[in-house]
Amino acid sequence: MLFTMNFLKLENCDLYYQETGSGDPVVLVHGMGSDHTAWGGLVPLLQTNYRVLAVDLRGHGYSCKTPGPYSLDLFATDLLKLLESLDIGKAHFLGHSMGGAVLLELALHHPEKMYSLTFISSFARLDPPLEKKLNTLLKILSEQGYEAFFDACLPLTYTPEFLEKNQESFSLIKATTSQMVSLTSLTDTLQACLQIELKDDLSEIDVPSLIIAGSEDTFTPPHHGIFISNNLKQGKMVIMEGVGHNLLVEQPEKTHSLIKDYLKLSRFKTD
Repeated sequence: MLFTMNFLKLENCDLYYQETGSGDPVVLVHGMGSDHTAWGGLVPLLQTNYRVLAVDLRGHGYSCKTPGPYSLDLFATDLLKLLESLDIGKAHFLGHSMGGAVLLELALHHPEKMYSLTFISSFARLDPPLEKKLNTLLKILSEQGYEAFFDACLPLTYTPEFLEKNQESFSLIKATTSQMVSLTSLTDTLQACLQIELKDDLSEIDVPSLIIAGSEDTFTPPHHGIFISNNLKQGKMVIMEGVGHNLLVEQPEKTHSLIKDYLKLSRFKTD
């Protein structure tokens, strides 16, 4: 897979993104504490027909680790500046977990930029169980550090079967990410997640939207996706069986099979 590694220079931040393929743009937005590598299984499948851009949000991956506070609005504004810098008038957008909430924020203000939206394991509001999980992760990060935080995230984001089969890979990922992470930026991102409350705004969004949830997701269970689907004007809900929060990692081929037809259909709807 050939891709270019790029930085967009903003006023106080260098925003990292990778680009590959050609065709209509597809912008990939990862979740809290993640980066562009979350899409590693999907990018080779998408690049055959699309110009794929995988972004590291501010405070994540290779992007700048500027002081907080962070917010959905800040992340969405960075994405808008990226689109403008690349002269992208319209694109498909895929968001995972918090990345989906960022895209909801972008859609509220700039729906004209969107052929379609795809939300994977996303949420638009906090319920008590999710709020408790985020606060627990925040406490672990503060008191025990990144490696303990990473370990605590694994059972929330993957099925036990997938974890058992990939122990060595996760050990390597933890060693790599621990060298790159900013504890301050990760803390600011968790605090931004704790402020997410978009439930009253979803009905304003009129963009073709595919919502995918994993049946075994214990972090943001399917009812979060169902809520988004029921409140968007053009929401379509799909539940993938046997996968967890990071279903795009557990089953990238099946995830792509759901996405590819929807991207084509939504492109015709918005022409």
